[in-house]
Amino acid sequence: MENRIRVVLTSEGTYPYVTGGVSTWTHVLIGELPEIDFTLLPIKMNPFLKIKFPLPKNVVDMITVPLWGILDPSEFTKETAFSVVYKEKIRSRDEISQKKFIPILNIIIDYIYGIKDDFEYLGDVLVNFHDYFNNYDYHEIFTSQEIWEAYKTKMGLIYKDCEDNIPTVLDLVEGLRFLYRFFITLLAPIKEAEIYHSSAAAFCGLPCILAKKKFGSKFLLTEHGIYIREQYLFSSRELVPYRTKEFLMGLITLVSKLNYVYADIISPVCDYNKRWEVQWGAKDEQLRTIYNGIDTDVFKPMKRQTKDDRPTVVMLARIDQLKDIETYIHTCKLVSKEIPDVMFKLFGNTVDATYYKKCENLVKKLEIENNFSFEGVTNNPAWAFNQGDVVMLTSISEAFPFVVIEAMSCEKIVVSSDVGGTTEVLEGYGFVAKPKAYREFADYTIDILNNLESYREMEIQARQRVLNGFTIIDMIDNYRDCYEELFEQYNKENPKTYDRTKKI
Repeated sequence: MENRIRVVLTSEGTYPYVTGGVSTWTHVLIGELPEIDFTLLPIKMNPFLKIKFPLPKNVVDMITVPLWGILDPSEFTKETAFSVVYKEKIRSRDEISQKKFIPILNIIIDYIYGIKDDFEYLGDVLVNFHDYFNNYDYHEIFTSQEIWEAYKTKMGLIYKDCEDNIPTVLDLVEGLRFLYRFFITLLAPIKEAEIYHSSAAAFCGLPCILAKKKFGSKFLLTEHGIYIREQYLFSSRELVPYRTKEFLMGLITLVSKLNYVYADIISPVCDYNKRWEVQWGAKDEQLRTIYNGIDTDVFKPMKRQTKDDRPTVVMLARIDQLKDIETYIHTCKLVSKEIPDVMFKLFGNTVDATYYKKCENLVKKLEIENNFSFEGVTNNPAWAFNQGDVVMLTSISEAFPFVVIEAMSCEKIVVSSDVGGTTEVLEGYGFVAKPKAYREFADYTIDILNNLESYREMEIQARQRVLNGFTIIDMIDNYRDCYEELFEQYNKENPKTYDRTKKI
């Protein structure tokens, strides 16, 4: 019987419940490797999200872990009868049972505040955390008076030498709440498999660490965006009390470092990511860049399927602050002064309703309603790219965005902010501008629109650039090599420990 590689693929807030670049990558990866059995372990925001993708046949199992929108995590993380769960609840109300968790909690807090940094030891502690809650009820323990008092005592010791700005009761409540919610990830059933593959250096990497510690599974980590960087950017915009933010970012930093320490191979999607990963604990020998790939038979040049022949700029991006839609709007205003009939189209779903309203108001304030259009979501991005003369990306944070290589494959000139690995593929085949520098974006756009014929050769070369290294085949071959290498390593380290032909 054929030995099929078994991969548990973990994700956070993406596939198969949310569309976007990471979800597209995941769907393609699984579908193009039919010889591999995949178990999905998606961490999702709430239990009510619906699947957005048809699951490939080689998805043999799915373990879903919602972090929010639930009162009792055992509903989703326990694979046992209700009677067993009920007995765990009763057992967890005992003070002696609750006190068994206090040493684990105290050690985790020490790591959050950088008091300890032995990550091998912390990995063992996380296994203890997982095993403890296989016998006790998570909600009962975390919400007990015993644990609250122990947590307050520990935090008092952390800040005993702090004379001002000590944590408030709200800070303490929020800190314990963050720990409660994000560590639900550690409750996920851990299945035996040769390889665990995380799509972010985030909380979805914790099950990979548990599997490595418990079963010797190999850990492959793919980084699209740099999770820790994006969280720092996000936290800087949020009006969160200082001590609450300190706890949260300490927790996130700790989890990211854990991912880097335990991963056997780290595969950033661009070389740019490496500098961040090394800074936060990755070693050079772990790193192996694997660029995203696209289907160049789908993303190809087409005739514009509209009677509107106005000079057109297109952007495909969700309406979110990280995409900096405001810069796109300001660029439209500047370009319209030089090219009055220009049209800027924005295709994308609304992630942040407040931000969408802000952008809508900015369009009105700048009086460019006749030059700017919110087109909503498109199910055919190749068609959308081909509606434009120029494709733009104004993000303030990216790793290696699919939209850049997709647009290039459609023979479009791309003007992108200089973020992440965009320069690695775009330089010489398009243009990069400083983030938020809408004057620079506008100057490039005006020159292109006024001289379309002279840029025709660059458009052709842009597609050729994608064909020579950024196709699905290139990407899949690289991941197949990683899987086979890790599979071989696993078998050498764990000879005949279980039947590898049996599906999870």
